Amino acid sequence: MRPGSTLIVTFDGLRRDRATPELMPNLACFMAEGTDFTLSRSVFPSETRVCISSLVTGCPPGAHGIVANEFIHRAVVQGRTFNTAQQEDLRAADAAGLLLDRASLGERLAAAGETMAVVSTGMPGATLLMNHKAAALGHFVFSAYGPAASVPSAAAEAVIQRFGPVPQGATPNTARLDYAVQVLTEHVYPMLRPALAIMWFSDPDSTSHRFGVLAAETAESQAGADRAFGSVLDWWRASPENRPENILVMSDHGQITGREEVDVAALLPDLAGELVPGYVSSVHFHAPSPARQAALVELLSQAPWCGLIFTPGGDGRTGAIPGTFDLSAVGGGHARAADVVFTLAADRDSDDPAGSCLFSRSIKQGGGIHGGVQRGELSTVLAGAGPAFARTRRTSLPCWLPDIAPTLLHILGLPAGGMVGRVLSEGLTAPAGKPPAFTTRTLEAQAGPHRQTLHQWVRDGVAITDHGWSSHAG
Repeated sequence: MRPGSTLIVTFDGLRRDRATPELMPNLACFMAEGTDFTLSRSVFPSETRVCISSLVTGCPPGAHGIVANEFIHRAVVQGRTFNTAQQEDLRAADAAGLLLDRASLGERLAAAGETMAVVSTGMPGATLLMNHKAAALGHFVFSAYGPAASVPSAAAEAVIQRFGPVPQGATPNTARLDYAVQVLTEHVYPMLRPALAIMWFSDPDSTSHRFGVLAAETAESQAGADRAFGSVLDWWRASPENRPENILVMSDHGQITGREEVDVAALLPDLAGELVPGYVSSVHFHAPSPARQAALVELLSQAPWCGLIFTPGGDGRTGAIPGTFDLSAVGGGHARAADVVFTLAADRDSDDPAGSCLFSRSIKQGGGIHGGVQRGELSTVLAGAGPAFARTRRTSLPCWLPDIAPTLLHILGLPAGGMVGRVLSEGLTAPAGKPPAFTTRTLEAQAGPHRQTLHQWVRDGVAITDHGWSSHAG
């Protein structure tokens, strides 16, 4: 295999504190034997397709432009929201040059004459974003959702003919994960030998959404994902000729408990056609104005169900509207970003050991949810092993999803210009310079009875959010 070749294995929705030897022994052993990045964080909003875009571009959403899982993108679709779960919407945006504003790993590898492969049990939109130019680049993408969501479709059909039908999706989704491992180890590497591959496990995310972070079913899904990963490790250790040199394991975000549903659309009826409701909600005014922004912020600041409030265009800390944070303070602030973004209230300290929040749509009460900045949502798994990574090293320097792509390119000996993330030198056997220095900061914003706090690490002007919370007097 090519020197520096790497396989990324992603456990969607896995909180770091749930990656224990009891729940996931193969993963825990891997993390202990290689380099474990103990202070790894997600991005805001901590939603899957936003996270994937940050993974493959090495940038936060303010630079790459996927500002939410679902948002109003009037230049691409009219009369409804732009839904990143749907490949049709993503392809329409890409055709218009309005999808990702930064080059992806797939594009960078192709420009260097290298290949990338994807094997995914995630949603079709998530899979496409892992290498959105795969068809034009001649790269292989296999989706568990079938040939129509794969690239090229004929190659996916041949895989299914060889290995049999893809198992039905389920929660837990272990049968699909096992099938994906077979595709990766028996087709992708022997036949394609990519410089970089992504293996995406949909669990524990999909099971946790349905049953809850601490549910027995979710623990079962973690065990199934861990066994699938164990199969990958057995193959990796036994097949030196047809395997990547390195494996990097990660999660894109965590989850907390949705404790009570709030109908955001019903609470804000005057925003029909401008509001995208959810645990993280966004408002895209038809005719933006500071007066409308200020009026909405005033309304939200009086609402005990509201959490953190963001507006773009401020000073990098405080938003354009007093009492809000600037979206750029959390890596947002793109031209496609909403005029007002707000989360629903989440507990800073909760009787629920998973943490909890109000939610709107998408899950049932007690199910897992993510998108905000509670530590249970932002704290992720990140660890690497192989000749590029140090052995038995635990590093506590802060890092986040945008740091992964430049690190992978560095391992492959390729440039990473234009990325916001940094090379994670502290975990490599051949460091790229001296590890950076970090400071900490606490940002506060208050409007009326509504107080908000963000705790962050800062390196060379780049802020990584550790966690945030809000409180409402009265």
